[in-house]
Amino acid sequence: MMKSGTSSSDMFNSEHILEGLELESDYDGDVCDPFDLNKSFTVPYHLDTEVAVSTKKTYLLHMDGNVGLSRLVIALSDMSCVIYDVPNMTKLEALCGHKGAVSNVKFSPNDENLVYSSSFDGTIKLWDLRKGKECANEFKDDTEDSGKLKPLSAFDISCNGRLMCGGTECIHDDTFLLFWDLRSTKLLGGYWESHTDDVTQVKFHPTKKDILASGSTDGLINIFNVCESNEEDALQHSLNTESSVDKIGWFHQENCDDALFCITHTEDLQQWENDGACPIVQFSRDNICHLMKRKSSESCFIVNAHCTDKPEDLLLLTGSTAGRGECLRTFTVHMKQITPMSNLVGNKQIVRSSCYNRENGLLLTGGESGILSLWRPGPSSGKDSHTDLKMSTKQKFKQSKKAPY
Repeated sequence: MMKSGTSSSDMFNSEHILEGLELESDYDGDVCDPFDLNKSFTVPYHLDTEVAVSTKKTYLLHMDGNVGLSRLVIALSDMSCVIYDVPNMTKLEALCGHKGAVSNVKFSPNDENLVYSSSFDGTIKLWDLRKGKECANEFKDDTEDSGKLKPLSAFDISCNGRLMCGGTECIHDDTFLLFWDLRSTKLLGGYWESHTDDVTQVKFHPTKKDILASGSTDGLINIFNVCESNEEDALQHSLNTESSVDKIGWFHQENCDDALFCITHTEDLQQWENDGACPIVQFSRDNICHLMKRKSSESCFIVNAHCTDKPEDLLLLTGSTAGRGECLRTFTVHMKQITPMSNLVGNKQIVRSSCYNRENGLLLTGGESGILSLWRPGPSSGKDSHTDLKMSTKQKFKQSKKAPY
């Protein structure tokens, strides 16, 4: 007997949706059994602690850690940010004030008490953690009298902490890279001729304060020397990925400290030298799916890539959208080769953000269920310092009936 207000067509559609989900679940999964999987992913990692940053339907979209990764800033999908104490996995502060989605967060490279957050509301806010949750300063482009600020889709800070660059969405056929002096919040100027679509990433070189790379959905990675007096002279190299750029980052490659990795929106991984005409190497989504030992490449995606304690290596974090997103695996990228590293057992969500400490191997992940997870290298001993916290957190979820998983 149908419930009141439910039509036979609704029931038909629901049945077909359920059948589709079952078919997808049957289709996707590992191509081998757990024993063979463990033979491929040989580096042990274990889930040390997990906490619910939010019990609402809130995603953890972006994160960044201070030097040493003792504190973490996380951008949430509800337009707020939170600060976490990593050793104790406890929330220290909530930062609210943006009127649009937060597009990125970052600690100051010189002062761990200063945190920056950019937003599509057109502002980059500075938060001084010593002064509580009030915004300490604000950066924006209000030089036009239209009353509308340019939506900021990305930003970064130079390694000496003096200069900040923010990238915008495409506005009336113009896409901007804007620059501010962090000592005065003064807008210094901008570039608007090098990209033709939304800027997705801006990354200053980790040791060269004047070198900046930007990535865009127009498929270009542009490299600038911002010391030059105009945009044409500043643009040193333009790399065509022939795709849409999602993430970029600098790393060391074969005696060259000016190499870049690129993750595309089609889930490919590329590595470039800054003056290259084509990638040093490229791994497709199908390649990565095969290495992940998964059936469906359509479900596989790259979360992020992180530099490791070995200058020429990258840690590649990959996941799957199948099921609840439980599949989470890491790889080492070295000398044009990808090697399976760790199978992160116990993940409960589709992971969208990560942070990695290259000194001790700690990995933090966050995702669509609002869970912050701390992973440690080595097998689980059952005596880890955060085991009790992990158990008490789960019990609290169960009692309050607000479990996000």
